[in-house]
Amino acid sequence: MTRYDIYTALIGVISVFFSLTVFFGDLSDYVKIFLIVTGAAIFLHSAYTLYKASFKKVDAEKTFSPNAITQITQISLLNKNGEIISTWELYGKTSAVIGKDIGENSVDINLNETPYAAMIDIEHAVLNYADGNWYIEDLDSQNGISIQKVGQDKPYKLSSLQPCKLDFGDIVFIGVCQLKLN
Repeated sequence: MTRYDIYTALIGVISVFFSLTVFFGDLSDYVKIFLIVTGAAIFLHSAYTLYKASFKKVDAEKTFSPNAITQITQISLLNKNGEIISTWELYGKTSAVIGKDIGENSVDINLNETPYAAMIDIEHAVLNYADGNWYIEDLDSQNGISIQKVGQDKPYKLSSLQPCKLDFGDIVFIGVCQLKLN
C-alpha cells in the first residue's frame, strides 16, 4: 500500500466522523444534508480510489516482462558445463568476501575446494550491496576478475580496485571459476 493509498483511506475515515458529527450537531436540516452528502461523497471517492489501487497492484504482480529487473539473492559456482555445483545466499547481506578460507581468515564465498583454487587469492574480491544493486571489486588479486554480462558473448577483465555493477544472470570469473548471479 502506497503512502497515497494510506492518506486516501484516512481521508475516507475522517469523512465518516465528519458526517456523524454534522448529523448529531446543532445545524439546520439543509446544512446537515449538504455536509452529510459531501462527507459521503468524499468517503465513496476514497473507497473507489483504494479499490482501483488494489487492482493495479494485482495486475502489476501478474505482469511479467523479460526485461524486468530481478533481484540478485544468490551466487552459484558453475562447472565447465554451466551446471551449478554450490550456491551461497546473498539475501539480507550487505557484503561478501570471495576467496579461500585457509583457517587464518574468514571468507563468505569459499572457493578453496574448487579445481582451480591455486588461481584464487586468499581474499580475491568483495561483493558490496549499495542503493539496491550488487557491485564487485577486485581486491588487487594476482589473476584478476572478468565479467560476462547477460547477453554478451565474451567476458571482459575488470580494473583492480574499481567496483563494477552486477546484474541478474551475469557470470563472474574468479581466476577460472565461474560464479553466476541469480
